[in-house]
Amino acid sequence: MAAVLRAAAELATATAECLRAGTSPVGPYDELSSARAALSALSGGTSGSGATPRSGFTPAVLRRHAAVLEIADAALAMGAAADRAVRGRHAEVEVAPERFWYSTVPAPVLWWHRVRGHAGRRSVFFQNAVRIALALTAARLVAGIDTLPHGFWAMLATLSLTRTTLEATRRTIRLALTGTLAGALLTAATLTLVGTHTNVYAVLLPLWMLLAFTVGPVRGVGWAQGLFTVLVALVFAQLAPSTWQLAEVRMLDVLIGSTIGAVFGLLAWPRGAHDEMRRAAAELLRTAAEVVVATTSSVAGGAATIVPAAAPGQRSLHHALVLAESAYAQFQSEPTTLTGAGRGYPPSVDWQATLIAGHHTLWGSERLAAPPATVLPAATARIVEALGERMAGRMLLVSAALDPGGDTPPTPVPRIDPVHPEFDAEPAGAPRRYYAVVEWLASLAADLTRISRAASPEPADSHAAGCSGGGGSTGDGGSTGGGGSTGDGGSSCKPA
Repeated sequence: MAAVLRAAAELATATAECLRAGTSPVGPYDELSSARAALSALSGGTSGSGATPRSGFTPAVLRRHAAVLEIADAALAMGAAADRAVRGRHAEVEVAPERFWYSTVPAPVLWWHRVRGHAGRRSVFFQNAVRIALALTAARLVAGIDTLPHGFWAMLATLSLTRTTLEATRRTIRLALTGTLAGALLTAATLTLVGTHTNVYAVLLPLWMLLAFTVGPVRGVGWAQGLFTVLVALVFAQLAPSTWQLAEVRMLDVLIGSTIGAVFGLLAWPRGAHDEMRRAAAELLRTAAEVVVATTSSVAGGAATIVPAAAPGQRSLHHALVLAESAYAQFQSEPTTLTGAGRGYPPSVDWQATLIAGHHTLWGSERLAAPPATVLPAATARIVEALGERMAGRMLLVSAALDPGGDTPPTPVPRIDPVHPEFDAEPAGAPRRYYAVVEWLASLAADLTRISRAASPEPADSHAAGCSGGGGSTGDGGSTGGGGSTGDGGSSCKPA
């Protein structure tokens, strides 16, 4: 065990050096892989009957072996992820084909995975695309039917001012209209005073462009709209004689475009990812519960496992992670003004802990599914199945609180105690594989505990994370969308 921990520390140091200087951690990675394999073979050997550990280790030692092997797995994933993040396709660390598969496939394949994964109404990307497409279609029809002068301004306003929530759209439109009105007044005064002297506009244009494109993005949407209103007036005044009515047209176009954006923001998913986050998290936990039951049943049966990536439950969990991660990414970018009492949101939920629970389920099931299989004694097998069913029940309990279904409002997430007496059970003759399952389920219980923070004084859908590192938002889900998340990013939470 000491050799494995020393090798893990060396790999962590090499990984940090890789991130700083770009050197591959392949040497320490191979050393840790060898040390881990040696420890696994030492503690995982069984007697001829397949029932008791051949090495005669006590249950306490086997439990520590399982924990150290988990630390080694987390360090190996961290080193491989850093090597690919820095060196890309030139990474020297070799891993299993299903791990980091997306780092070696062509870009069109990744695009296809993203499209396939988000082609459904439960994807926030799909929702945003539909909302913007309908709004732009309406703006184009209004501009064409009413022969609106400079109608493309209305479409541009619709595109630039529509946000993912009605609350954010309304606030953005208020600032934009205020800025546009101020810019229109300045434009009208400029056009009236300067008249047809195009040389003045030619001199002012580059100076105003510099001001608009440097100050506007920094000061916000109101300043950006006001400065841009004057900018387009300076451009059009050089192309054709313009009067103060050009400012009036600009104000009218922005008003029409923003109104269309607000209407479609109200009609199509007005709360953005706030509702979708709890649905995606609930579906993620339901799928994770199925994987937990299937994995513990497989371990209890002692069967050699199939390729994890080919299992239907694994694919469903991949997809659920993708949808939950994309919803969480949008949720983080949205204002929190909708997350108050009485708005229908479950209080004190740590959404990132939900993502991490999904990743830990995925990682642990893949490791426990890897050969060689160990035959468990009948009594130990029954305990493993019972533990898996109980953990799945806890996941379903949290899932039901997040998304009761129908019009039923969400309820407070029940507190899950991470310490359970059944995790301390030491059946006679149980091999190290049993304790690996117990460690995995204990880490999932800790994740469920982090999901609910009812005792915290923080506001209801707080964006603060319960675990540092953001492991739930890295990996394939954040980079390829529909391809299925592999959870290859690191996390400072306890590894599965």
